[in-house]
Amino acid sequence: MEYEGKYAEMAEQFRADGCDEAMAERFIREEMETDAARAGEGITQLAAYREFRALPEWEQEILRASAYCPNCGMTSLAPGFTVRKVSGQLLLEGKCEQCGHRAARMRDE
Repeated sequence: MEYEGKYAEMAEQFRADGCDEAMAERFIREEMETDAARAGEGITQLAAYREFRALPEWEQEILRASAYCPNCGMTSLAPGFTVRKVSGQLLLEGKCEQCGHRAARMRDE
């Protein structure tokens, strides 16, 4: 995956330190999500975000990677997605990582 700015520097450092690509991508994605949260983007309800972050990492990844895009079908959410509660369910909304169209994923309880 290609990154820009500080994320490109992070990727280079991870590679120099011997991290594999999957681990580097995971840490960079977390940093991007944290930066989006700090900027006031990507989080509409803090309690929902905390609930999402409390899920096991594998479940978070499944939710991010199984969103629906009306343009592409099943897709992954790009960093900076929103997390909120709707009817007691977690709803992840953001942009399709492939085409940039709006995409979403509801977590079934």
